[in-house]
Amino acid sequence: MNISKTCNLFIRDAYLYDISACHYNILQKLNIDTSDIEFENKQKRNIQIGLILRDNPKLTSILRDITISTISEYLIRNNVPDSDIIIRQYDGIILKNILQVTTDKYLPLELQSVYQSFLISSNRQMYIATDSRNCSIKGVSHRYPEMDNMLKKIINLNFLNKNSIFRGLQNIKDELYSSEEASLFCIPKDKNHKTVFMKNYGEITISNNLSKNLDTADIDRSVYYDFYIKPFSESICIEFLNERRNGCQRY
Repeated sequence: MNISKTCNLFIRDAYLYDISACHYNILQKLNIDTSDIEFENKQKRNIQIGLILRDNPKLTSILRDITISTISEYLIRNNVPDSDIIIRQYDGIILKNILQVTTDKYLPLELQSVYQSFLISSNRQMYIATDSRNCSIKGVSHRYPEMDNMLKKIINLNFLNKNSIFRGLQNIKDELYSSEEASLFCIPKDKNHKTVFMKNYGEITISNNLSKNLDTADIDRSVYYDFYIKPFSESICIEFLNERRNGCQRY
């Protein structure tokens, strides 16, 4: 994922386009037999295509070149300036404006989502976006449902009102620092264990059973805030307060 180094950190109306079933459609265009591939099951389809490519590096290179060149061709045909590109992905793009030309005789570029709010982290390595119904979280490592819910609260703030934005940010921070729900601080490590950050011991590994009885008073909440929440709260401060990051430490 290559996030633009120059676009704003908060964007209203972002458009996600990609080549649907990209490798499958290219294989068909190359007249390669796809009859045994289960198209409707995306996970199985990707596994089956992966097996086809595993022992054929030349075909892998061909698919990659076609995919990248197709995205580039659509950008050229639509006269998309670099300033309109938010993210350039392998088989897709996220743009500030809608495209006019999205089909040709080879591979169509489909509009998958229109994000009303799109928030990039201050380090430009992650983003949260919402299309008002669904939330997309990308680039955030060590994800788990409880922390995802905290991130969703950030992107669902009322960005039309500055007071609401920062009141909401403070509420999210207060919730993280006061929550007694142990599951909010238990990062899945493997099937039977969780990772937790403790005040006096740092990072430790505990069993799933022990995590249910964890005393939240011993949790080092600042680790979770700095890793998951702060990169996005910094971006909001930069965009809506027009101040440098060190002026936004409260949030």
